[in-house]
This record gives sequence, structure tokens and C-alpha cells, in this order.
Amino acid sequence: MVQHASIKTLDDQYQSLLKEKNIWAPKCPVSLERLRIVEIPYFSFSGKTEWGQLVVMDAVAPFVLNIFEELHDRQFPIYSMKPIEIFDGSDDASMEANNSSAFNYREIPGRGIISIHSYGLAIDINTVQNPYMGNSYLSKEKACTLIEVWPKQGIEFINRLHQRKGMVEPIVDVFHKFGFRDWGGMWKDLMDYHHFQTPRHLAFLLAEMTAEDAIKFFEWYVDHPEVVLDEENILKDYKKNPTAFMRQYEK
Repeated sequence: MVQHASIKTLDDQYQSLLKEKNIWAPKCPVSLERLRIVEIPYFSFSGKTEWGQLVVMDAVAPFVLNIFEELHDRQFPIYSMKPIEIFDGSDDASMEANNSSAFNYREIPGRGIISIHSYGLAIDINTVQNPYMGNSYLSKEKACTLIEVWPKQGIEFINRLHQRKGMVEPIVDVFHKFGFRDWGGMWKDLMDYHHFQTPRHLAFLLAEMTAEDAIKFFEWYVDHPEVVLDEENILKDYKKNPTAFMRQYEK
């Protein structure tokens, strides 16, 4: 573990702040008690060690430390890592600032689906160097297509074969190794290069579990990368009999 890195619960003052800024709301799929502040050093674009914070679900917090320990050892540069409340919960503002972040209760823009960030189970890295690229559409002025790039500064990084400082392709394996196995750079209908998350069905399961079960199960999941979970039935199986479910995965 990186020296002096830490995992902390959210104190009353911080919980109140997240509520006031609507970064957390009562309908959020994870309670404030299940969230943790991970304080970690990172290797900056200027080549120095800086300190940042990520808020994540309790079950993944130790593995987030492992991820950033390895990124620091590899001297992978991160531009900024400030808590999302600095940006009043605005994902747009955080992305424009090239900020790396995690928990934020919100929907996926234009889709009406809760983002995995709302579970504290998604991490965005260097949003400018790794932009979101949506579906193209036909220009009315001439016969060509335009690409939706977000944030707009990311337009110069859409050629992913031209690797430059802060682009995430060299570190996808690190996130995968520690359980964040769904990378937006591999999605079919759009590309979200900065985005790493647990699979959605796993997020549903971890949020439903008790904290103790979630911690044990995610540790098992990280240790068994070869296993493909039953997306359709795993949550139902846990809710039907949590004790039997956990006994099965402790083998």
C-alpha cells in the first residue's frame, strides 16, 4: 500500500455537505454510511507526487488504493484529483477541469439511467486526454459527419493510436486486475475513454448486500478474474438466501 494513503468514513459534516450540494440524495442506491474517502498520492503531470481524494463504496476502497499504488509506481500521470463537491457536483465542470473523480449521484446524460458513479463504483481518469465520444450525426452543411466529443478539449486526443501523456490505454490492465473490469473505451455504441467501473449487475448486487457481505464478495471477485457471473440471476439468488449465497462463494 502507498505510504500514508488512507481510507476514512464520511463524518457528519461531510455527509451534510454532500446532501446540501445534491451530490447524495435519499434515493441514491448507496447510503452515506457505505461510502469511503480514499486519500491517495498520485504522480502529477509535472512529475511530482500530489495528493487527491476519491469517494467510493466501502467494498472497493482497499482495491482503489491498490490501483493507485500501481499507477503511482508506474509513474502514470494524473492531472487533477479533487472531490466532486469542489465542482458543486457538476460532472461537466469536473470534466472541463480535466479532473479525475468517482462518486457522484446522477443520471447518464440523455439516457435516463443511473450512472454507476452513483454507487461509488466508477472512476474517471484524465477526462481531457480520455474524452467521451458519442455517436456521429450528419452535418446539414456538407456531406460529412461530426463527432460528439466531451469535454471539447478532448478533440485532439480522439486518435487513440497516437499515445500521449495521461492517456489510459497503458493502465486498463490495472483497473481490470482490481475489479473495475468494464472500461468505457470498449463500449460498442459510444466511447467513454476516461471511465472505469464494475459491471452494472455487480453494482446492483454490492449495493443490495450488507456491507460485510459486499466486502467479502468483492474480494472474492477480484481473486477470481476467470469467473463470469450470472448477470440475470445473481441478485435474485442473493436476495433469496444471503447466507447460502455467501457460503457458495466462500468455497
